Amino acid sequence: MHRTSRWTQCKRVIGAGSLALALAVWAPAALAADPFRTGSEARPIGPALQMAFEDFFKNGNYLNAGEKLDVAQRQNPDEPLVYGLQAAIAYQNGQVDRLLALAQKTREVAQAMNGKDPARSHLYLGIAQGLEISTFYLKDGILALPRMLTYVPAMFGEFKTAREKSPDDPEINLFVGYIDTLLTKHDEAIKEFRKAAPNYLSYRGQALAWRDKKNYEEALAMVDQALAAAPTNPDLSYLKGQILALYSKPAEAVAHFDRAIYQGNQLPESTRKQILRERDAQARLAGDLYTPLPSVTVTPQP
Repeated sequence: MHRTSRWTQCKRVIGAGSLALALAVWAPAALAADPFRTGSEARPIGPALQMAFEDFFKNGNYLNAGEKLDVAQRQNPDEPLVYGLQAAIAYQNGQVDRLLALAQKTREVAQAMNGKDPARSHLYLGIAQGLEISTFYLKDGILALPRMLTYVPAMFGEFKTAREKSPDDPEINLFVGYIDTLLTKHDEAIKEFRKAAPNYLSYRGQALAWRDKKNYEEALAMVDQALAAAPTNPDLSYLKGQILALYSKPAEAVAHFDRAIYQGNQLPESTRKQILRERDAQARLAGDLYTPLPSVTVTPQP
């Protein structure tokens, strides 16, 4: 029982660290759309970062996102979101040294922006702390839990300060919402997500929180709204499949797992294997004969 509790605690810390991750051409930077804010509150970002963000979160295409982030780093060298997204990819690839270097760079850039943008400075200082926590897990697994836990208060302290400085900021609310979800503070998370942006991440977060509350009808309603905003994102199809599986609708779950798998090379291999395992279980419950899907890239259809 104690071991299970420690592993659950470890997974939540890892999730918080990972979330803290875990958000072209060689041309001069130009203004592009801030994915979180509009009007006078929008921050200036380059086109490569905007496209990388959408590839990462809206399209679920991590390969394309990584290529654009290399350009974004040159266009926006003082934007911590660039290094946070690069770190998320390094974590997916198990690149411990690169992840640590990007955590340190995220902290450096976040500290430098404290004078002009203190709320985002504290947000990304917390994210940098989470990135370092993730390196401990990649190195030592669950054995790193005691060391990881010593970093958690400082990480949460930075998030708290960011929220106090700008309680209605959509970016801060988005990150805090996902952290609250990982900590099973579902009602608080839903409130945060409703004040977050962009909409496809807000709806996805609400779907996760409702799923964990076991309110599957609300979870499906939210994931459907997320899919309406980002119809080709395989992570959203995967999430809908999981919700349907929990809702005891195995045949429908299989259809959405299939849709996610058909995104092909767009997904990390570890994710594809996990989806296949879950599809297998639901196919058996539905009374279907499981047939492995071919590993091919198919043009996604909305």
